[in-house]
Amino acid sequence: MAITLKEESILNEWSMLLDKAAGNSQPLLESIQKKLQAAQMPGECNWKIEEVKSSGWFAKVRREFLIVNLEEFKDYHMYIAARDYGVHLDCCRFLTVEPGFLKKFAAERLTGFSDALSAPKNILVHQDLRAWVTVVHHAVIDSTEELMTKLGQDTSLLRRGSKGFLEIW
Repeated sequence: MAITLKEESILNEWSMLLDKAAGNSQPLLESIQKKLQAAQMPGECNWKIEEVKSSGWFAKVRREFLIVNLEEFKDYHMYIAARDYGVHLDCCRFLTVEPGFLKKFAAERLTGFSDALSAPKNILVHQDLRAWVTVVHHAVIDSTEELMTKLGQDTSLLRRGSKGFLEIW
């Protein structure tokens, strides 16, 4: 069964279209996984490939994503994908917050915001969350840069920053 990725759960995102790089999605995702392993992040960081669909009654499009989780932040997930788009390679990374039903319900009742109880509780926890997001983001960026170099592309065109909460540079 596919995981539903709801647009409203996306806190931060990065994307890039690599010119004439179709056929490289698998090597790129493997490189990202190797970098995650090499990072030796504290806590129980795990990842797996899952089928993902968008929300909505008529959502028929499904794609495979590498989903990265850290036990300390159960409500936060990183979705990473690379897919052929014609002769190009479409790469993306989404940070989401997806609280469980009861936590979401309680947060909405108490604060009016569904993810309020998922937010870091203090500056040190926020620091840990930012570090995890940054390590995963750099695994994606570094792997993308390596692929661009291998293909003889100009790496100065690589978008390194992201948009949204916890912006990463």
